[in-house]
Amino acid sequence: MPYTLEYRVLPKYLEVHIKGTLLPGKELKEAVERWSKVAELCKQEDRNLILALIDLEGQHSTSSKFNLVDAASTFGWQPDYKLSVVVKTDKQFQHLSFTETVMTNLGYEMKLFTNKREARKWLLT
Repeated sequence: MPYTLEYRVLPKYLEVHIKGTLLPGKELKEAVERWSKVAELCKQEDRNLILALIDLEGQHSTSSKFNLVDAASTFGWQPDYKLSVVVKTDKQFQHLSFTETVMTNLGYEMKLFTNKREARKWLLT
């Protein structure tokens, strides 16, 4: 796998660190794997608040991002999950803003940040 997924269980939320490179043509498959694992961890650890620190190189196509969110319920993502995503660069933020919009429009709660402190504050309110 060209990415790693590490996590910590904290008293009120799950903190997930995702690092690596998106492989062209495998973006959707690997994204489903990653977020399925996060959903599994949420269930296992009884958490519905997720702080995701994402450092992935490469980009998803627009259709890949939409298909991922559209299929979220099929791989365990629950409507009561609240996802706060921290990215490192403005470019990553701009790239993922479409995903944030689609998730919100489909009834999920997600917000993007470039600052972990702000992301955590939003998550816990």
